[in-house]
Amino acid sequence: MRDSVLGRIVQLQTGLIVVAWPLTSLAWNWEFDKPINLFLDNSYIAFSPSPIKVNGDPRSPAGLIFESQIASNFFLPHYRDGEIDSPSGEYVLSAVLTPLTQLRMLNEQSSPVIPPSFKPKVTFQLLRLKQWTLNEGKEYRFSAIGTNLIVGHYSNGQAGCFFANQTGTDPNCVPAHGQLPLNEVSGSFSTNYGRIELLARYLFDGNPVEQAAWIVGGSAELDRNSDFGPGGISTDQSRVYGKGHFGFGAAGERYLSGNRWVTSVALSFPFGETPRQEPTVTVEATFISRVLSGFGFFARYVNGQDYYNILFLEHVVLWQFGLSFQLGPGFRALPVDLETLPSSK
Repeated sequence: MRDSVLGRIVQLQTGLIVVAWPLTSLAWNWEFDKPINLFLDNSYIAFSPSPIKVNGDPRSPAGLIFESQIASNFFLPHYRDGEIDSPSGEYVLSAVLTPLTQLRMLNEQSSPVIPPSFKPKVTFQLLRLKQWTLNEGKEYRFSAIGTNLIVGHYSNGQAGCFFANQTGTDPNCVPAHGQLPLNEVSGSFSTNYGRIELLARYLFDGNPVEQAAWIVGGSAELDRNSDFGPGGISTDQSRVYGKGHFGFGAAGERYLSGNRWVTSVALSFPFGETPRQEPTVTVEATFISRVLSGFGFFARYVNGQDYYNILFLEHVVLWQFGLSFQLGPGFRALPVDLETLPSSK
């Protein structure tokens, strides 16, 4: 066991050296006032006619009145090197703090707000940005390749026992090891996790005068639950919730007259869980108007395991409609030196 742990540490250190070695020759600079909002969470409030099942609630299933997510991204000063329109592009290394919270309100007369999801995390992000022009500056293209390394916590703030057949409060529950079903009304759900995300975005047919472009993107992610530190996952929860998740995503966007039309699809798969859970598919369409300063309207379809803390064993089919807030990628993804383009005068 000790040799296995030592081997993993050596592999991790070797990987960091391989990744960091090319960066040591770059002239990295501090930057304080130009954050890049790429590949991060957004805030939303969604309304839905779909029912939500909560095991142990006599009024369940109940209609979902709304679901909200508040994701405030706090950007720390970051390092950068290069220019976005140079042959080698621009590299940005940053850290972002996100105290993310999700909340659901059900259509019930008593206790309509179920335990929220608390998801604070820190994201270490490495980006390579590249922008170039074609046809004497009349068309521009932009690419972004990124890696997010995330350390986070996920819990619902409850003190009840994890299983419905247990009494007491967590972690002093009787019997010590319970059995399904889960205590979805007041059961404690808590885990720490690490996640790696590989992300890409490509913009083409960009017209700086008409503010128009096509954008495509993709992603892959893997997270692993951990019992390390306060709030780490318990043995019983790990057995049922699983060791982690992996997933894939794709997105397409039409940028026209400053307005954004975005469609995306994502697949998430749990692994290492008992009993076996099904994957979850999410399809979303969003319209973000130029005049609304980042606010937009969206419709979302979710089919699979519920993604809301201790409800993860419940199957959901959700139709959601609401308001989202997400900023664009920032000034670096805009055309360079617009004033010098002949067609822009």
